[in-house]
Amino acid sequence: MSIRFRLASCAVPTFLGFLLAGCASQALLDAAASTEKPDQDGLTRVASDVEAQGQIVAALPIYEQAAAASNDPKAQVRLGDAYTRAGKTDQAIKAYRAALAVAPDNPDALLGLGSALVKAGDADGAVVALAKAAPIVNTMTAYNRLGVAQTQTGQFAQAHQSFDAASALAPDDLDIRINVALAAALEGQETKAIDVARSVVTSPGAQARHRRNLMIVYGLLGLVDEGRAAAPKELSANERRNCSRARWRSAPSVMPRRAPRRSARS
Repeated sequence: MSIRFRLASCAVPTFLGFLLAGCASQALLDAAASTEKPDQDGLTRVASDVEAQGQIVAALPIYEQAAAASNDPKAQVRLGDAYTRAGKTDQAIKAYRAALAVAPDNPDALLGLGSALVKAGDADGAVVALAKAAPIVNTMTAYNRLGVAQTQTGQFAQAHQSFDAASALAPDDLDIRINVALAAALEGQETKAIDVARSVVTSPGAQARHRRNLMIVYGLLGLVDEGRAAAPKELSANERRNCSRARWRSAPSVMPRRAPRRSARS
């Protein structure tokens, strides 16, 4: 069936607003005036141009047109990415799954799906998708997202390995290194957790959130006094108490609880 370029009816008011405001891109005007069958790449360029102007809502129908105009899973992935940027997680999941129906091992679709499932609260589903994607994509982001999903499902040893892999790819990223420390604490590896967390907070780029996470590491290990001593000065008394008593709330039955210890670590 011949598909001509048309803006969906829901985007017409926005499109007219572009014209009236005189801020429509030339690419958008040319595409709208064209009577030829559009190709996927052309539609994608138009959608990207519209989105670049800060009009993601207006761009979505064009991404949808591009996905409908082709069986290429890349178009569905781009649509899923656009939905993600627009905060439409459920629609993003559908788009990524449509891509995987055509190409089950597409790493970008797997990564997008896993990330969206984390946002949707389906950590188990996210682990399945991200565990396939991370070794293929082999980026810090992929392994970090996998580690987050594994932590949420109580797979602390696996999360620790994923964060280690992420840190190996981005050794200077303090956020990833603090995730390594947190995962090590959740797994009960006290020495590594504290050593890594301390190395982070003494780094030149360390910020208050890193010092706060050092407190959480101590709290996870049951080192209450050490956690209080490590508290950033800007924290309130209530925040200090909460951080020093940290426990992983997503899987409390899995997280081993230790009796608080008062003695300083030797």
